[in-house]
Amino acid sequence: MNLFKKIIKKIKFIIESYFLFFFSVFDYCRSNKVYNEPSVCGFYQCHKHPKSVIATIASFRKFYPEDSIYLFCDKGDDMSHIASHFNCKYEYISKGHNLGFYFISKEELFSWLKRFLFAAQNSKEDFVMVIETDTRIYKKVKRLKFDFNGIKSNHHLGKETTLFLKTRNNFIPRYINNIYYGGCGGALIDRNFIVNNFSNLENLGFAIDELLPYIIRQFGEKFPIDVCLSALVIYFGGTIGQYLGYAETGAFKFTEILMLKYKFRPLFGRIEVVHNDKSLYDVPLSEDENKIFLGQ
Repeated sequence: MNLFKKIIKKIKFIIESYFLFFFSVFDYCRSNKVYNEPSVCGFYQCHKHPKSVIATIASFRKFYPEDSIYLFCDKGDDMSHIASHFNCKYEYISKGHNLGFYFISKEELFSWLKRFLFAAQNSKEDFVMVIETDTRIYKKVKRLKFDFNGIKSNHHLGKETTLFLKTRNNFIPRYINNIYYGGCGGALIDRNFIVNNFSNLENLGFAIDELLPYIIRQFGEKFPIDVCLSALVIYFGGTIGQYLGYAETGAFKFTEILMLKYKFRPLFGRIEVVHNDKSLYDVPLSEDENKIFLGQ
C-alpha cells in the first residue's frame, strides 16, 4: 500500500510539473517585457576546482569581454590570479561557511544576499547572472522577458510558501498552488529589480524573517539559495520564468553529448547557457592554466 501511495504521489508530481511548464510558456508569451541581447554582469561564488573556474569565466569572457564579473571565493583555493587574468573584481571570504549554495542560518543567507546586492549596485549591466563552477556560456543571451529568468517547472517552492506568497501578491493565479522556483548557475535577475528591492536591508531582513519558516519546513534546516532568491523575487512582486536558451546536462557527463540534442536547430532550440557541466572537476590543470592560477 505504501508503494502504491508513493507511485500515486510521483504521478501527481509529474503532472503538476508539466502543468507548471505549460503555465510558464503561457506566462512567457503574455509578458510585456522584452530584453534583446541584454548586457550581463557575472556574480560568481566559487570554492575549489580551479580548472573548471577558469573554463567557466573564459566562456563568459568570450561573449561578454567588457562586462563586470564579481568573483568571491568561499574559504577555498586562492583564485586571485584567475580573477586578475580575466579582469574580475575579487574578494576572498575568510569567514565563509563552505556550504556552497546552502545555508543554515539567516545570517549566512543575508551575507550572500549582501554580496549579490553589492554586485548589482556597483555594476551597470542590464542583468546579473548567478554563475556556478558548473556553468558554461555558449552564446550571448538573446532574449529575456522576466525579472527573474531561470526557473525549473519540476522544482516547487511548496504549498505553504506558495499560499503565503499568493496572499501577499495576487498576481499569482489562484489555480497555482505550488509555484516553481529556480536560480542555480545561469539564472539571470534584472539588476534594477535587485537594487530597487534589496537595497533597503531592513525590509530585506523582514522579508527573510517572513519567508524562512516556510522554506525551512519545506526544505529542512539546510536550505538552498535558489529557493530563497526565487521566493524573495516573488515576495517583492517580481516576475519569474524560464528563458529559452537555458539547458542542463542532466544525466550526461559531458556537455558535448548534450549539444548533440540541439544539433538540428531551430527544431530543438538554441543553447546559450548550460548548467551542471562537472566534466572538469578534479581534472589537473594544463601548463597554461597552471600559469593563470599561479599568476605567472
